Amino acid sequence: MPLSSETHSGEDVGIYATGPGAHLVSGTHEQSMIFHIMNHAGGLSDTDNAQ
Repeated sequence: MPLSSETHSGEDVGIYATGPGAHLVSGTHEQSMIFHIMNHAGGLSDTDNAQ
């Protein structure tokens, strides 16, 4: 449906990978989850690395 502006939603998207950590992205996930997977994989946030 054409809209007058861009929107973001929690739609499921297909994402697949190979190698270390690939189990985190096999299949479909909500769009917003991909940020958290990338954040974890890249060690980008202090809260993700807290022990």
